[in-house]
Amino acid sequence: MAAGLRALLNRASFGFTAVQRTSLCLSRQLCNATPTTTNDPKPIPNPENESLLENLNLMGVDVKMARRRQPGVLRKIFTNEQGVAKFLKSKGASRKEIASVITRYPRAITRSIDHLEKRWSLWRNIFKSDEEIVSILDRSPESFFRSSDNENLEKNISFLSSLGLNSKDLHRLLTTAPRTFSNSVELNKQMVECLQDVCPSICFASVWLISMLKKLMYLALYLITLILKTA
Repeated sequence: MAAGLRALLNRASFGFTAVQRTSLCLSRQLCNATPTTTNDPKPIPNPENESLLENLNLMGVDVKMARRRQPGVLRKIFTNEQGVAKFLKSKGASRKEIASVITRYPRAITRSIDHLEKRWSLWRNIFKSDEEIVSILDRSPESFFRSSDNENLEKNISFLSSLGLNSKDLHRLLTTAPRTFSNSVELNKQMVECLQDVCPSICFASVWLISMLKKLMYLALYLITLILKTA
C-alpha cells in the first residue's frame, strides 16, 4: 500500500500541497470500503423504558434532547444512570454538569462503574486532576464515553507516545481531536503512514503532527458520513 501511495503522491504535476496530498491519501483508503446493503425487514423497536425516563427527569436530564440524540438508549431495559451520576459526582461534577453530560450523550448511562474507573485512570495519566477531566466532559462528553474499549484507548496512548508525543502533546490532542483515541490503533497507524509518505523528514514530536491528525480526523468523519448516506 505504501508503494502505491508514494507513486500517487509523486505526481508533482498535480500541484497538491502536503496537506492536500495527505487528505487525498486518506480519502482513497476510506473510499475503497464497499458499503453493504440488506433487504431484511427492520425490527420493531422496543417501547421506551418508563422507569428510566422518570429517573432521568428527576436528575434534570433534558429527555427530549436525549431522545433526539440517541433514542435507542431510552428503550434499554438495563441502564446505569444512578451509578454514572454517583461516579461523576465523586469526581467533582455538579448535578447540572451530570445532567448536561447525559443529555448530550445518553449512551453514557450504559457504562459500568468498573469501565468508568479504568477509563478515568487512563485519562489521569494525561490530565493532572479530576477537575480537568470534568471540565473536558462538560465540553465534550462524547470524548470520554464514546468508546467502551479501554484496551484500545491504552494501546492508542502507547502508540502515540511511541511517536515522541509527551503528556502535554497528548493532552492537547485529547482536548482538540478526542476521536484520535477512540479510533482503532490500525486506523491511526494508517494515518501516520500517510504523513510519513508525504513528509518523511517531519519531526513527529511536534504541534504539526497534532494539527495534521486533527485535520485527518475531520476528513475521515466527513467521508464516512458520505459513504453511509449513499449506501
